[in-house]
Amino acid sequence: MSRPATLFVPAMRKNRRARIKKALAKAKDPAYRDRLRAVLWSEDRRSISEIAKLLGKHPTTVLMWIKDYLRFGFSGLKVGKSPGRPPLVDQEGKAVLERALETNPRDMGYIFTRWTLSTLCEHLHREAHVRVCEDTVRLHLRRMGYRYNRPKLSLKHRQNRREVARARAQRDRFLKKSA
Repeated sequence: MSRPATLFVPAMRKNRRARIKKALAKAKDPAYRDRLRAVLWSEDRRSISEIAKLLGKHPTTVLMWIKDYLRFGFSGLKVGKSPGRPPLVDQEGKAVLERALETNPRDMGYIFTRWTLSTLCEHLHREAHVRVCEDTVRLHLRRMGYRYNRPKLSLKHRQNRREVARARAQRDRFLKKSA
């Protein structure tokens, strides 16, 4: 691990130091308070590694804060929202999933009749050139308002109600006789 550069905040005027102390007293965000403290301690000629130990941060992070303060002043210490990783399935991917779910897979040239998470992953890769795992597809389906369950295969809808009732009655009569 290389040692961080030795860099100090030059001596400040009283009104600037008072402004930082006032901001430190009012600050609700702990990350912002750490940055303000780092600037004050740097002005007191504490080293970057010493400030990092006091704050429980990496020296490179503290060095970056000091540089931001020297470059941008007070506004360089503001804590912004981290953008985070961009989503794997963007608007185009969601549109591909939506079209797939509204269409029978056979109409799209597949040999199966029901979508599964793995087949949706493969379809998404073919159409939108996005490789994702089944959990990601499940998450996006949930966000889009869909529920994923395995199909319950049944022939109930093809059964004749009268024949089913007759068979049940016959079974019940047989069970009464044997009891």
